[in-house]
Amino acid sequence: MFADWKVVYTHPRAEKKVAEECEALGLRHYLPLRSATRVYQRRKVTFLTPLFPGYVFVELPPAGRTALLGRGHVARVLKVSRPVRMLRQLVMVRKALTENPELDAVDPVTEGEVVRVATGPMQGCEGVVTRIRRRTAKVTLLLMVDIIGRAVPLEIERALIERIYDPKTKSYRRVNAR
Repeated sequence: MFADWKVVYTHPRAEKKVAEECEALGLRHYLPLRSATRVYQRRKVTFLTPLFPGYVFVELPPAGRTALLGRGHVARVLKVSRPVRMLRQLVMVRKALTENPELDAVDPVTEGEVVRVATGPMQGCEGVVTRIRRRTAKVTLLLMVDIIGRAVPLEIERALIERIYDPKTKSYRRVNAR
């Protein structure tokens, strides 16, 4: 029963289409949607966008798998090693979205990680996370100048940064503890 739950990775911008196809095939699914508001030429438009772009959670028995893959919007199906845990986590996400439909998903960042500013005027800067402010959704980065042993602290919105993956160690980059 729980073992049939899978994570479906969709083609770009096809999450809602895959959810519609699951509905048509009678497959149980969950596509967490968040509310987003944009202003276009002085008009405010509110729409629903996927909380986790590219992913739909589907109860997918072997018979339904072939039918869903044949529709052309699924890139691949990811096996879930602990489906009960995933379902518990999705229940928590659903409750959170009920309370605040404008929530957004972020990579979990910890102190000591090396991150890069992905967007904004500081784009491309790399620094070490030294402080995470939970209430304001900001982090403090240290922009290092190694040659003189000094650093500049920068407080920035959490949504503007991304973690840096190191393919050699197959993990996210961290500062070595001294």
